[in-house]
Amino acid sequence: MKKGFIIAIDGPLASGKGTIAKKLAQKLGGVDLYTGAMYRCVALYCINNKISLVDAVAVAAQLDKITISYREEKIFLNEQDVTEAIRDHVVAEGASVVGIIPEVRKKLVARQQKIGRAESEEGKIVIVEGRDIGTVVFPDAVLKIYLTARDEVRAQRRFLQYQKQGDTQSLNDVLLETSERDIRDITRNTDPLVSDPAKLGYYVLDNSHMDEEQTIEAILNELRKKNLYD
Repeated sequence: MKKGFIIAIDGPLASGKGTIAKKLAQKLGGVDLYTGAMYRCVALYCINNKISLVDAVAVAAQLDKITISYREEKIFLNEQDVTEAIRDHVVAEGASVVGIIPEVRKKLVARQQKIGRAESEEGKIVIVEGRDIGTVVFPDAVLKIYLTARDEVRAQRRFLQYQKQGDTQSLNDVLLETSERDIRDITRNTDPLVSDPAKLGYYVLDNSHMDEEQTIEAILNELRKKNLYD
C-alpha cells in the first residue's frame, strides 16, 4: 500500500462523511482531518463570547484569538476539549453561517492545507472531508470522493443523531433543515459545494442503500483501481 497522499471526501449534510473519513483513516492507518471542526470551533467561540455570527467583520476579527488542534481523535479549542460541544446542532448550524464568510474560509483553508501537506509529506495517508476539499482545499488529491444519499435518508440519519443528543426536533423539521442547508451550501458565493461532481473528476458514491462497511469497501475498490491499496 502506497503512502504519503491525500484523499478528499466532499458531500452534503448527513451523507456520512465524518464517520466514513474516520473509519477509512483507521482502515488505512492514516490521519482523519475533520475540517468541519474548525468552522464549528469558530462558531462555538463566537456563541460563547456573544459575537453575532452574521457580523462578518466581528467574526473574522476573532480568528487570531482562536487555536484549534487535533489530538487523539479529540478537538481542542484554545486547549479546551470541545469534541462533544461542537456536535450540538446550534453550533453545527452556526458553522454553516460563519463558513460563508470569505475571510474565515481563507484563513481556515490555509490552516487545513498546512496540516494536510505536513502530514502527507511525512508519508501519511490523509483523509480530509468537507464541502470544498476537492475543489479548493486539496484539488490535487489522489482520490476525490463525492459522498451522498437521498434527501430522506440523510434527514433520517440527522434525526437519529439529534435524538441521541436529546434534541426534540421532528423528522419533518430535520428534512426542512437538511434541504435549506443543501441550498445554502450549493449557492453560497464562497467555495460552494460542487453541484456536478462527476464532471470535476469525483468518484460519486450514493450510499443510500449501503452500510458503513459497504461504503468503505467501495472506496477501497477505487483505491485499488489507482494501485494505491492492495
